[in-house]
Amino acid sequence: MTDPRLEAVLARIDSALALPDDRRRELYVWLRYQMGWADQDGRRVSARTAKGVRPLLCLVVCQAVGGEAAAAVPAAAAIELTHEFSLIHDDIEDDDRTRRGRPALWTITGVGQGINAGDALYGIARAQLSDSPVTPEVLVQMQRTYDQACIKLAEGQYLDLSYESEDDTSVEDYLMMVSRKTGALIAAAAALGALAGGAPMSDVEAMQRYGLALGVAFQIQDDVLGLWGDPERTGKPVGSDLMRRKKSLPVLLAMDDETLAPELASLYASADVAQADALALVTQMERRGVRERCVQLARGHAETAYSALDGLVLAAVPREELAGLVSRVVERDR
Repeated sequence: MTDPRLEAVLARIDSALALPDDRRRELYVWLRYQMGWADQDGRRVSARTAKGVRPLLCLVVCQAVGGEAAAAVPAAAAIELTHEFSLIHDDIEDDDRTRRGRPALWTITGVGQGINAGDALYGIARAQLSDSPVTPEVLVQMQRTYDQACIKLAEGQYLDLSYESEDDTSVEDYLMMVSRKTGALIAAAAALGALAGGAPMSDVEAMQRYGLALGVAFQIQDDVLGLWGDPERTGKPVGSDLMRRKKSLPVLLAMDDETLAPELASLYASADVAQADALALVTQMERRGVRERCVQLARGHAETAYSALDGLVLAAVPREELAGLVSRVVERDR
């Protein structure tokens, strides 16, 4: 069930992606398809399965610092559209052919038009942010925060792709990458919510630290689910990240294990990674404590997120929601 506060955000995005009655219509059909609101022919459907963590965070932070959630709706819409634009490009770069149980957009449009669709969502996101009901000075700060997040997002994707051809990627390298690829946008969601709510810069920076730590914990849990998640919940087979030869956190930890490293190297050197072989290695990795080490790292970043809230004067209910969001992120199963 969608949080009621997200309805205004989704309605705003829905309006921004309205289908024009001209040659541009197909482009907007694609954008609505990406959001899960349309099928390939533009007919309205209810396929959306995105969790809405980022826009909801933006709204809750705005309330926590004393603002009205409505003030953060344009920023929350911008964040959600930016997340979707990054997913379109990510699927192209990773050659992923499915997204949320449906064909990835680029497999329908072709690579070139898929890139164009992502670029369109980015432009629409930037326009949404510009509608924020704040002073010109605050709007400049919000735009700067957003732009910096987009740069970091690109840096993170660059690092992720670069690591695929490197043999000496470390856990520290991984954390630097995910702090940008995943953490930057979640940190921006928190910072933009604080700015929309009229918070002083010290509180904005604290919320940004909270969001960054939350984002890293989110990605670590995502990596855990990429190997051990329930296919009925994740939509992916157990061990899917091994079959794709991803250098996720569990893989990097396994590379440092003298028992697991040779088998992992052999698996990744094979022409095709069979699911049975991936499953066998996933089982060994869990027995060797790889999964538990990932869980502990996620919990460590969760503690950093909790600490960022210490000392802030926040509204009681939204504060509890922010703390609860951390718990849900590290315990989620999809």
